[in-house]
Amino acid sequence: DSIALIERIRERHERRYVYVILLTAKKDTGDIVRGMEAGADDFLSKPFDQDELRVRVNAGKRIIELEQRLADRNAQLQAVNEHMKRDLEAAAAVQQSLLPKSLPDVPGIRLAWSFRPCEVLAGDFLNVLRLDQRHLALYVADVSGHGVVASLLSVTISHMLTAQDATASLLMRAQPAGSGMEIVPPKEVVSELNRRFQMDESGGSYFTLVYGVLDVETLEFCYVSAGHPPILRLSHRREPELLEGGGFAVGWDTDFDFDQHTLKLTAGDRLCIYSDGVPEALNGKLESFTNERLIDVCRRERSQDLRTATQNLLRAVEQWCGESGPQDDVSILAVEVA
Repeated sequence: DSIALIERIRERHERRYVYVILLTAKKDTGDIVRGMEAGADDFLSKPFDQDELRVRVNAGKRIIELEQRLADRNAQLQAVNEHMKRDLEAAAAVQQSLLPKSLPDVPGIRLAWSFRPCEVLAGDFLNVLRLDQRHLALYVADVSGHGVVASLLSVTISHMLTAQDATASLLMRAQPAGSGMEIVPPKEVVSELNRRFQMDESGGSYFTLVYGVLDVETLEFCYVSAGHPPILRLSHRREPELLEGGGFAVGWDTDFDFDQHTLKLTAGDRLCIYSDGVPEALNGKLESFTNERLIDVCRRERSQDLRTATQNLLRAVEQWCGESGPQDDVSILAVEVA
């Protein structure tokens, strides 16, 4: 019967939609309802008027044509989305390649890092570079926003901070007498970045940054914090402390005078440099992870090796956020004096 036929048509899941008009001699509302519930799109009662049937068939034809156009458009959008997805994955691979592939092997100094982007492309980046035999450069940066714009800026800045060519490097420069290279102080590096990457009048991106140079012989860590969360220091001889930093983010004020700090490390000291994706991570109740929980986790992990402790901190943030995961990039860079 007609109901069974309509049900059979709907069960086939045709690639193109089949429009069904139910012709029935029955005027009982229940029969019409059953027909429409079975999948009919329209109905006419017999005897029917041919002009009315023609009009309804034409209406169905317009619906079918519209459905086909929508299907074609969806296919085009799917193709575009697949292309964009491949491009984003390729861009993400480039970003991942800029993260440390291997950490410098320095006697008496241990290094570790963890990184989790909240999207395919990230605005965070970090690195550890050997400047010469006794100096390491360390940085963690966080570009405002997410997605393509933030990732493009992060890649650009990362290239500038890792350039090996003396003419392009911000971290090293030729000595005035031409007798080799010298290390650019952190304050000058951050000031130059601030000069080059100013926000325009319409807003634009800015970034926070901790950039420092560690002398592996004297164990002096000279650093600048530009609007970045405070560095966490853990020591055997004192309570965990959040080191002074603050100041404006890079890009806010062309003439801002960044403060440079010097920290003397001792055996057993650990430094944890992190992006705001750690303390500002939210759980299902919109509660922040906070610096207090960061300190508690790092204190609890003090007996673990540095790499394990860093990974466990990232895991603690992920568990805090639950199934949805962190809604911001998470970057953690840790240093330990053996």
